Amino acid sequence: MKWSRTILDGIVMCVIFNGLVRLFFYVFPQAYSRMFPKGIKQAAAPYVNMKDVKVLRCVLIVIYLLMFLYMAVSAHLAGVSGFKNLFWTGYTEMMFVNAGDFFLLDFLARIYVMDKGLIKGAEGHSDWKWSGWRKLAVPEHGLAWPLLFCPLAGVIVAVIGTLLS
Repeated sequence: MKWSRTILDGIVMCVIFNGLVRLFFYVFPQAYSRMFPKGIKQAAAPYVNMKDVKVLRCVLIVIYLLMFLYMAVSAHLAGVSGFKNLFWTGYTEMMFVNAGDFFLLDFLARIYVMDKGLIKGAEGHSDWKWSGWRKLAVPEHGLAWPLLFCPLAGVIVAVIGTLLS
């Protein structure tokens, strides 16, 4: 495993992922409300277009697939080989994306969105405050990502990387 390359790739993917998510937030703000805490989700529900939700899901799937492919190709070009090394490379890089998602989107961008009232129906809702938001963000980024999604990403990267070898 090449730590310097893994860390740099993790930072780059963190920035690109968060930038793309933020960009698409401005295109489909109401669709994103489906990923927010329960109170905001319920308050925004009458304004959500299900077609936009489906398009957003497709966009996110494509972003993740491209990230997995980038991780595997980058690791391969850096000379990382072996399932175990490829797995830990993918896992570590996805943890950078996880940390960036938590701090940049769930913590900082939440404040911006809350102040601007970009989600119709959820303006001024109490779940915008950190006390309401943390009930979703902390378990998601503290448990679900490190225990489920990052290992899955590691396996996907390892399989793609092994196929490239």
